[in-house]
Amino acid sequence: MDTPAPALPGYRVHEYRLVLALPDPLRERIAHLRERLHERHRVKPPFDLQPSLTVLQCHAFEKSEPRFLERLQEVARGLSPFKVELENFAAYPSHTIYIHVPTRRPFQELSRELKKLQWLMNIPGQEPHFITEPELILAQRLKPMPFIGMWMECEHSEFSGRFMADHLVLLRRHAGIGHWEVLRRLDLLELPSAVKQGCLFGG
Repeated sequence: MDTPAPALPGYRVHEYRLVLALPDPLRERIAHLRERLHERHRVKPPFDLQPSLTVLQCHAFEKSEPRFLERLQEVARGLSPFKVELENFAAYPSHTIYIHVPTRRPFQELSRELKKLQWLMNIPGQEPHFITEPELILAQRLKPMPFIGMWMECEHSEFSGRFMADHLVLLRRHAGIGHWEVLRRLDLLELPSAVKQGCLFGG
């Protein structure tokens, strides 16, 4: 069996996920709910991540990472903190159950800014995903019977939560393998353009 040739220095591909992390009490509440659903319906959870809202999934070359981080930091500095609402359960029959996020406009604005960095994510065969309507996944890739059982439990239940999103978290792993690691916290600071440039270049 042939082993794949190692990537040239700097051309190793990393996978990135940009998320809104939840405050601890809300994150723990959802993690407990998710764990209870999987245990009750005897489904192995496929998650490697704490509950969060993903706004970008992409790949980039290792050599592009410093510039990618710098540009993401610049985007975050110009964004205002915003309120996020979580409301009840929804599903994609017959495989995924999630918590609905009715908040829309801030995610659309964030996505528009992130798309300006798309040139840093140009990996053949790996299109970036800019997510304007994030969902908080509870269970996915379910088989029909576990899906029916879980959805019967969730469909007529209520859930609500809200939090102020004041930072993003960038996660990284080697493309398609391994565990996610936290690479950078990006605070939303609502700084005007001139201040952002001064912060970036020491002015």
